[in-house]
Amino acid sequence: MTDLNDERIACYQELRDANRFRGAGRFIAEGWRVVERLLNSDLQIDSVLISERRQELFADRFADRAEVFVMPQKQAEQLVGYNFHAGVLACAVRPEFASLEQLRGPHGLIVCCPQIHGPDNLGSIIRLMRGFGADGLLLGTESADPYLRRVVRVSMGTIFGLPIGRSNSLPQDLLILKESGYRIIAAEESAHSQPLPLPQDMDSFPRQVLILGNEAEGVAPELLELCDEIFHIPMQPGVDSLNVADAAAIFLYHFASVRRHLG
Repeated sequence: MTDLNDERIACYQELRDANRFRGAGRFIAEGWRVVERLLNSDLQIDSVLISERRQELFADRFADRAEVFVMPQKQAEQLVGYNFHAGVLACAVRPEFASLEQLRGPHGLIVCCPQIHGPDNLGSIIRLMRGFGADGLLLGTESADPYLRRVVRVSMGTIFGLPIGRSNSLPQDLLILKESGYRIIAAEESAHSQPLPLPQDMDSFPRQVLILGNEAEGVAPELLELCDEIFHIPMQPGVDSLNVADAAAIFLYHFASVRRHLG
């Protein structure tokens, strides 16, 4: 492929503009490990773009998954609008958001992110969720788009196996989950919060929703009012809090540890 104006590769033009894919029903995966996981997923893939210097990466076993375009490195950089050091991109169909029922799973843990704005934070949380065995992710309308190129890349492609829902009314949906047997827990330091570790009586509440607050403002008061319990991570004097992804790692590790303890 040498024609930068070919309509078949229009989806790869000027990828620095994150708004290009809003409402387009597509998303971009970047980097060989991420693209490989996409190719191994059940998602529909339109095409793969590979720099000539990386074309040996594309294994024959994926030949029937998507149309593959190979382009000289300099032309590929002109097309995408930045230093194309990863050398591999794919364009795929964005999956539909999951229902509340589809977020339920065998581990009994749903993570709720009402308004995580940073793509790096959201991508890291998704990767942690897959690593520690959470079932699904429930986003608020103010959270970053989970299929931004940066989110997908930071997640290292683990997003492709995670049910993700987006709620137009988090208080209402959290109440539905609560009434169906989920215990609502917030990660937030407040006058009513308890320090980690989590109690060992979680067998009385086998299903949990963990709410992770906004990077700057934490968890909104109306959501805290719905919580059964609030926990915080004890910190040394002079340190206010951890990055939300770091806090998520500690909480998710504790949830996984309690599950192992309960057998």
